[in-house]
Parts: sequence; C-alpha cells; structure tokens
Amino acid sequence: MSSSAKAILGIEDCEIETVESQTKKGRTYTGMNIRYAGKVPEVCPECGEKLYKHGTRPIELTDTPMGGQPCRWMVNLPRRRCVKCGYMWKASLTGIDEDRKITDRAMLDITEKALRNTFSAVADEYLLSVNTVKNVFVDFINNNRKDLRFVTPAFIGIDEIKIKKLGEVTVITDLEHRTLFDMLLGRNQKTLTEYFMNLADRDKVFWVCSDMYRPFEKSIADAMPNARWAIDHFHVVMKANEAVDAVRRVLQSTMKKTDRIKTKRGLAYTLKTRAKHLTLEEANKIRLCRSDKELQPLAIAFDLKEDFFNIYDENKTSKEAAQEAFRKWEESIPPDALYDKFRDLAKTVHNFYEQIFNYWDCPIQISNGYTECTNRLIRENSTRGRGYSFDILRGRTLYRKTNVKNLLMSGMVTIGPAIPETGPVFHYEGGDSDDYDDEEELVAGVDFDPDTGEIFE
Repeated sequence: MSSSAKAILGIEDCEIETVESQTKKGRTYTGMNIRYAGKVPEVCPECGEKLYKHGTRPIELTDTPMGGQPCRWMVNLPRRRCVKCGYMWKASLTGIDEDRKITDRAMLDITEKALRNTFSAVADEYLLSVNTVKNVFVDFINNNRKDLRFVTPAFIGIDEIKIKKLGEVTVITDLEHRTLFDMLLGRNQKTLTEYFMNLADRDKVFWVCSDMYRPFEKSIADAMPNARWAIDHFHVVMKANEAVDAVRRVLQSTMKKTDRIKTKRGLAYTLKTRAKHLTLEEANKIRLCRSDKELQPLAIAFDLKEDFFNIYDENKTSKEAAQEAFRKWEESIPPDALYDKFRDLAKTVHNFYEQIFNYWDCPIQISNGYTECTNRLIRENSTRGRGYSFDILRGRTLYRKTNVKNLLMSGMVTIGPAIPETGPVFHYEGGDSDDYDDEEELVAGVDFDPDTGEIFE
C-alpha cells in the first residue's frame, strides 16, 4: 500500500500512478489513475483450487475537489475466477460508494454543502448533474432517518407554515433550548396524534405551546399524558389589535374619502402601538381622538387594547390577579355594536380559558416566538430551493453539519443534538460559522412585534 495514496486519497490498498489535468464539457478537472495494490487471493475459498485472472473492473470515481478543481480518478479492480466451481472474487476498496461512483469523503462533503447551498451550486463545483447531488442528499436522509434522533424536549412549541406546492407543514421546536425539533407534512389531528404517539419519551413532555388550534387538545391529551397545553400569548393579544382595526374600519366607512384616507394613514399604526412606546406626536393623536366626538371611539378601542395587554404585563406573577383583570376588562367593554370584536375576543378567552391561563403556571415564560422565527428559516430554505420536496426541505433544515459528519464518518447512531446546560442548540453548532450563514439573523430577528403581538407572515 502506498502511504502517500492513503494520505492523499484516504483510501487503502491503492497507489497513485498518474495525475494530470483533463477537460470535460469545457471544464478542467484533476484526473488520477489509480492502481489496486491490495491482496489478491490465489486459492479458491470454496473448493481450494487455483484462481485464474478474469479481467478487471474499471470504476471512475468522483472525489473531493483538489486545488479548486473537480477531481476524478480511475481505478481498475482485478477479478479472479475458479474454473472448477465457478467462484468469482472481485476486489473492492473501502471508503467508496460504488453505486453512486463517489468516495465516502466526497459524499460527506456533498451532503454538508447541500445543507447550505443549492444543489446546482454543489453540482457545478463537483462537475456532477444536479440530480446526482440531489440523490446523494436524499440517500443520506433515507439511510439515516432512524439513526439521527433528537432528545425529546420537555417544552414543545408547535406552529404551522404554508409552503407553496407542499401545503401546511407543522413545525415542532424545543422552546427551552431554542432548537428545531422536527417538521411534519400536514396539520390534521390524525397526523399529529400518530406522530406524538410514536415519539420516544413522550411522557417527558410537560408543556406544549401553540396557537388556538383545537385539534391540538386531543392530540396532546392522547399522546402526552403529563403535558399541559398553554396558548401562546402573542396569538391572544394580537386579537386585541384586530379588534382595534375593526373599530377603525367601521368609523372610516362613514367618513368622506379624504377623511377616511387621512384617518387610515394617521392612526392605523398608532392605534396598535403600545402606549409606552408612543412618540409625542403619536400620543398627541390619541389625545385629539379623545376630544373629537367622531373619533372618540378610536381612543376607547385603544384603551381597551391597552388594558387587555396589561392583563399579561401587570400580572406576571399571579394567575388569580390576571383572571380578575380579565373579568374587569370584559365588564368594561361598552355595549355598542361597534365594540363587538372585543366581545368576540372575550368569548375566545372563555373558549380557551384553561389553556390561556396555563401560561401563568408554566415555570418558564413560555412563548412560541422562537417557533415563528424558525418558520422564517424554513420559508427561506424553501424559496432558495424553488420547489424542494418535503423530505429535502426537512433534511436541509433539520440535519446539521456535525450530525452529518458523525453519521457518515463513524456510522454510529447519534442521539442529538446534545443539550448543553446553557446556550441554543439549533441547526448551527456554536461558533462554527461554516455550518450556517444566517445564525445572527435567525436568533436576533423575529417574525412578530413583542409589544403589539402582531405576527408577520
């Protein structure tokens, strides 16, 4: 065996004979001729007779790029045949995938790069077809689907995202450690229940945070016996903003066109801004509404919205105080039909009373904001791929560089990502900037306004 070949190629039982630049389809690549240098048996293991030469088996393999150029190498693997019993011996090399005609290290590199770049970009770098790169990635997902498992979280976030050509996708996150846990195609109760019933250690899930999607209730009750369902409070308070908008639209419908446009441009955003964040100019607009008989209902709607937000803001440590604040808020809604949307909000709270006020019992300030941020990553991945299948989109979002390397290089089952005592363990690995480029944007950016509760799609 050539030690230089082992060092350069990472493959044993072979020697490098020639290295030269070659051209294919107008692209220059590094071509290597490799000679098999492993052991060749002389005696048939079946009958003990002598083995005779039976030609060679040529294989052209794609390897990782060298010197910035694609790399291909050709190797002729010897064959031996027993004339008496017909036994055929074929030489083989470790570290290669003969079906794909790719070395294992190239498979690793292609899979890692396919997580961050488009398949066409990786194909161009390797001088392969886009379908070959896609198939390598899909093979990795299929072959390691059962091997790459994630620790079942105690605090789960559930939300949905609509992906063009795929439909609704359910996104599941670990809210305690701020990490993506899984993605499911579909959102109906049957799909969710089946998934959670097959979840390892489902009895260790203690809290589930989501929007007010009623089928969650039965799925959680049936599959997670120790879990409590808490409604994400941003989905609750944003309905107060929707009620303010409803009042504004009704008033605008009675105005002249110029006044309607003026009101929409001047107050639409201001009315949904928290009082503590109003500028002097915006605060003056609200003050003018209070003194204008025609616009006074907008000021009343603004106050109702603020009082509803304050149920959370001013009663952070007392569930009983929050429940009493809600009772008083409901009683304060004027009887006029103009404020029916606020009464609808009160009905919503009553319909999900236990789940909404479970928020105060949770040992952490549970919120689905991180899941909303994760949805943006998934949407960006889908847009970048222009029509990924669900499995590919899930793989590109869920599988990360360290997990891929462990699976392909060691072949060991990986239960991960490991949960550190502090810090997020999302799809990037700490300071490994080579793993994902959007780390800062994903963690720092949000898809919702934390004060208004408005969620941006």
